[in-house]
Amino acid sequence: MQAIRQEFFKSFHRLNYLVYSLIIFFTPILAMIAYLLADPSHAEVDFVYHHGYFDAFIFIFMLVSFGSTLAEEFQFDTIKVIVSRGNSRMIIFFAKIIKLLFDYVLWYLLAVASYLLCWLIVFSGKDFGKSITVANKGLVFVSSGHGEITYIWENFVTYLLYIFLIGSIALMLSSLLKSNSIAIASAFIIWLGGSIVSSLLSGFLYKHFHLIKWNPFNVSTYIQLQVFDGSKAMAQLSHISQTGIISASIIWTLIFFTIAGVVFNRRNL
Repeated sequence: MQAIRQEFFKSFHRLNYLVYSLIIFFTPILAMIAYLLADPSHAEVDFVYHHGYFDAFIFIFMLVSFGSTLAEEFQFDTIKVIVSRGNSRMIIFFAKIIKLLFDYVLWYLLAVASYLLCWLIVFSGKDFGKSITVANKGLVFVSSGHGEITYIWENFVTYLLYIFLIGSIALMLSSLLKSNSIAIASAFIIWLGGSIVSSLLSGFLYKHFHLIKWNPFNVSTYIQLQVFDGSKAMAQLSHISQTGIISASIIWTLIFFTIAGVVFNRRNL
């Protein structure tokens, strides 16, 4: 418990944590203002169609957190202080995982609260909770189909799997590097480059080497699309079934977490 308290204490006393939280909270508000200024008559439907961009920055800030959480302990030598207080490095590692999960839940709820409050208060709530479809007149609200609340819940689950898969790779890099900035930069480079390389490899090698479909970047590309979509069309795109891609996402995440934990535990101070 002491290690967990230390992680929360460090985060809550950092200016960047407050800045990240404020950016996430104010993003839907700024999106709403922009739509109202651009076209007041269609502002609500445009705002909801794009979900107020409520999750626009969550992935970026989470990847920064994953990429820096271990490297910064060695860069600033704070690991020596923490270990000297009687905490084992594995306990510290698990405390960081718990804190990262808390960050995701907090920022997601903060973003959703801002988005829904904007929709409910500014637009009077007449169409609150409805879904949007494309009609002859353009985008319109409808009561049938998946409502916005359903989308928010499904997005929470899929985004969690996606962020923690990519984040676990960033965490593994963070355990290997001493520089905070290099760890973060490497995480973004691998995130961007990995998906491109994976698509190229899958396109050229899948017919000859079917196991290529299980690489973590192919899994991350389709995880958000397939968690709640078991259609054959999606399975044909990823070459993996709905159950398979969920299982692969969890397994890869655990593998990268394990590597990061072992490296962090054995690394010289």
